[in-house]
Amino acid sequence: MQTETKIKLLEKFFSGSISDSELKSLFVWLNSEQGNQEYEKLADAIWTSGQFDAIEKVDSAKLYSKISARLQAKQLAGRKPLMISLRKAVAIFILGLVLPLTYFTLLNPQNSNQQVVYLKESLSNEKVRKMSLPDGTAVWLLSGSEITYPSDFTKSKYRKVNVKGEAFFDVAKDSLRPFILDLGEIGLKVVGTSFNVMNFEDEDHVSVVLKSGQVDLFKGDFRQNKQLVRIKPGELADYQKKESQFHIEKVEVVKYTSWIDGTLVFRNDPLAEVLKKLGRWYNVEIEINDPSVVDFPFTATIKNENLDQIIDLLEFSTPFKYSKLKTDDGTKLMIMKNS
Repeated sequence: MQTETKIKLLEKFFSGSISDSELKSLFVWLNSEQGNQEYEKLADAIWTSGQFDAIEKVDSAKLYSKISARLQAKQLAGRKPLMISLRKAVAIFILGLVLPLTYFTLLNPQNSNQQVVYLKESLSNEKVRKMSLPDGTAVWLLSGSEITYPSDFTKSKYRKVNVKGEAFFDVAKDSLRPFILDLGEIGLKVVGTSFNVMNFEDEDHVSVVLKSGQVDLFKGDFRQNKQLVRIKPGELADYQKKESQFHIEKVEVVKYTSWIDGTLVFRNDPLAEVLKKLGRWYNVEIEINDPSVVDFPFTATIKNENLDQIIDLLEFSTPFKYSKLKTDDGTKLMIMKNS
């Protein structure tokens, strides 16, 4: 698609004169692997030049409202809904923030006019991103994580959200609509509270740390009469997948939540776990060539250090040797015995 065509489609979208086929072309471009980079440069050039003086430079929330209203209006008019498929593990940026449209699902099969638009926010290139859900709930996503949620929580009696990876939630209070977080084998129910959750597919456990409020955990899908496991502020609930059991203990909450402010806190943690977190934080592959690394205790507070500084810190405070290699997929950190 030529640059002039892209500018014209954006102008038509914001002015409300875009056709169905043009709307599809616009989203196909934005959903392409290079589309987000092209848009960022193009948008800066458009508004800097004054070419879109009469059009407000909207933020992601306003843009979402415009897109949602436009698509729902077309569906109510009996037109075929626009379906956009996403590439696996690609963060789609719209106005510098992720806003991919993933799929439509009917809220009430008896009423084809009622819909819930599901959105997927995915984070791969940044360390942390803060975002807001439609109910005002604040969410911090860690690199390598994703969240899926409906565009409108008012169309259901629950505010149901799905998370893979690690996230911190500050849930907006709504006693009429409990907040349900789907974590695969387990889930949790809250009304208004703040907590951290870690739910990586390659981990053998799922953990929830409660900062404030109250959290009820359950196995499988949520039901009103389901047996719940309740945790209190300052407690960690660790669900072991093989055992299908919850283990609850008191913890130092800041150790599990400081990452949202750009700080990693380790307190006598096994070095293998530390390296796993550092790998996600710095987006590097880590290969351990010495089994004695696994249980070596490591204590440190890391903030604003780059990867080379972290390697220096590890070499100074642990009896292992570290080397950084460049690979086709990025950076690889190798750990071996310091002979």
